[in-house]
Amino acid sequence: MVRFARCNALLSLALDASGKGCRYVAKGASDDDVVKDMSEHLTAVHQVEISMKSNILATTRTHNS
Repeated sequence: MVRFARCNALLSLALDASGKGCRYVAKGASDDDVVKDMSEHLTAVHQVEISMKSNILATTRTHNS
């Protein structure tokens, strides 16, 4: 199982470097991995400095491969 969260589920108007809607997907084996990955993305790309852990967890889903 892979856990994942989509950036556009958290920041619906966020843009990527090319000016298009951000389609980043954080993936991990656990919720903690997804939170870490997405938090790093939000800080580096979108300059979101506040903790969004609860929001990330609320949008995290499971993909069964």
